Amino acid sequence: MKILVIHGSTRKGNTYALTKEVANRLAAKPDVEITEIGVADLELPFCRSCHTCFAKGEEFCPHYDAVRGLRSALLDCDGVILSGTTYMWALNAAMKNLLDHFAYMFHRPALFGKKGMVVATSKGAGEKAVAKYLKTVLGQWGVNGAMTVTSNEKEKELQSSAKEAAKLDSAAERFYRLVKSEKQLPPSLRAIAVYNSFRAMSLSEFAESESDKRFWQRDGFRDRAYPAKAGPIKYAVGAILHGAAKNATKMVGRVYKKRQDQQE
Repeated sequence: MKILVIHGSTRKGNTYALTKEVANRLAAKPDVEITEIGVADLELPFCRSCHTCFAKGEEFCPHYDAVRGLRSALLDCDGVILSGTTYMWALNAAMKNLLDHFAYMFHRPALFGKKGMVVATSKGAGEKAVAKYLKTVLGQWGVNGAMTVTSNEKEKELQSSAKEAAKLDSAAERFYRLVKSEKQLPPSLRAIAVYNSFRAMSLSEFAESESDKRFWQRDGFRDRAYPAKAGPIKYAVGAILHGAAKNATKMVGRVYKKRQDQQE
């Protein structure tokens, strides 16, 4: 079982320590292999917002050499842990910059079937909002279910070390069992909606990104309302949403094309 841990803090403070506690508990399992990557170690420049990853493909990103290894690790792992610290009630900039370099995976989700966990801490407040955002990112990448571990230093001072240890023991054990079971968790309606919106747009004759189109033309994506177990009701909702998004894309595309023809 391969677990990838992405440390989002640029220093080895509270967030790193908490994430390391979880990783150490998982590493103690005989069948677990842990890979840890720190955002500070990547020396990653800020995303240029050039949209090259969307239009041409992620391999054309000007910083691809810096994230190539991380992408391979994401595709190869069975479970991924994202950690982030809280600055002014939001995710720290270094981790956000890292995630920006994988923004194309909102268009081309590649992590279906994998399980996730998010770890977030704060000195006073905001860690739950950070955890919610990280969990949303994993879901949009295709991760099938994600757990949350948060820590607030002010609240932590009021808890015993034994209680904190028990919480981490429980979280690590539940994550281990979740990954090992390979159980497919039903996606949210939001995930169904986003998936089918991108599927419709990317397969449209008006799609602007050939990279997106190639991704969605693959077996298991082109003709399915969702590539993982979702249940008949959610499959039906997905099919309806796909049809609506497909019609809307055609309508907008024709209007756009008409305007371009008039300008010419």
